[in-house]
Amino acid sequence: MRRNSPFSTPVSQGIWGARSTLATLSRWRKLAWLGAAMLVVLTGDSLLTTLGPPRFVTVILREWQKAGMTSVATAASFSVSAGSFTTPARAATFAAALDASGLPILIRVRPEDHRYQVLVGPYVSTDEAEHAQRALAAWGLGESRLVVDDTMRSPATASVFGIGETGNTVVMISAPGVSSIVFEMTRPPKAIEAKRTSVATIDVSVGADPQVGASGGSDQADDFETLALPDGVSLIRDLSVRNEGTSSIRAHVVVPGDVQSRLRLEGKRVYLDLAWPTAPWRIGAAGPRGPAVQAAAVGGPVLSDQPQSSREQLDAAIARVHEIEPFVTSAVAAPEPDVLAALSRSLDGVRATVQRLTLTPDAEKDRTAVLADIAQASEQMKKAGDLATAGR
Repeated sequence: MRRNSPFSTPVSQGIWGARSTLATLSRWRKLAWLGAAMLVVLTGDSLLTTLGPPRFVTVILREWQKAGMTSVATAASFSVSAGSFTTPARAATFAAALDASGLPILIRVRPEDHRYQVLVGPYVSTDEAEHAQRALAAWGLGESRLVVDDTMRSPATASVFGIGETGNTVVMISAPGVSSIVFEMTRPPKAIEAKRTSVATIDVSVGADPQVGASGGSDQADDFETLALPDGVSLIRDLSVRNEGTSSIRAHVVVPGDVQSRLRLEGKRVYLDLAWPTAPWRIGAAGPRGPAVQAAAVGGPVLSDQPQSSREQLDAAIARVHEIEPFVTSAVAAPEPDVLAALSRSLDGVRATVQRLTLTPDAEKDRTAVLADIAQASEQMKKAGDLATAGR
């Protein structure tokens, strides 16, 4: 029998002690890695919730999603330069006059000379732009050249939009400070509506009864087709549409919560203009409200072409005169021919509307009062224009 060395017991104990220490360290190391992994996961979850996913992740996901989607058609836009001014106040006065005449206005700082340029538009076709151009020329206003913005132009779709289409179509265009979703219908729509259903969602109904589907039964998200958006669009996060035959179309538009909107009707086309909070159709403290032709800021009243009563039309005319009054005061203080001509045209349009209304005897006194206000404003502008002409 082999004898144990007198040193065997301490050595074996040392070896086993070392192994025990290594096992303990290994366990602690695993716990440390587990804790670090949990910290990374929790930190990442917090950052993801606060800041959103990293840009490269969103780009990959977006491209992966777009692969199976129908891309929204894009095109160049056409606007008409109506005038340019040295100060924002004069540009706002001129823009308000055009707005009161029913023309959609935009205001931008012209890059080449830093003047405040008033544009009419944007439009998806040259026919619409030329119609506005002829109206400005008939009113004797100065600048009336076309301004083309091809930021969203797509050679594959821009030149053929609306050609040979048998159903309603959707196209996107851009203009200075604006992205527009355009719904081209096969016939002029009977009603249009745009409303915010949440902070970041706008529901658009064109040609359809806005009350249909109000309960949600026929407006489920699965019924809508999501369209792939052009690269670089920041004013729209998601666009889905449902084409309802040849007469109507619905759309869900997801936007950043602070985006402003404007809805307008141009023949068979319905435009949803989107802009950041300082929208180019609003300038100054008393800036333009928005086109008077079937349009208003989204979130305001429901839009439709249903006829108004004579009393409602009179009230609208009175409100319009009150909106124009501050701009008349500004124009009289610093008269410019283009501004005075545009304001005169607007007041003449309101006067014609008021004069042809059939009113009850109780409303006649209101008609007389608003016509007197219009006459007084027109006289003030005429005198200011005569003085400015004499001074020159």
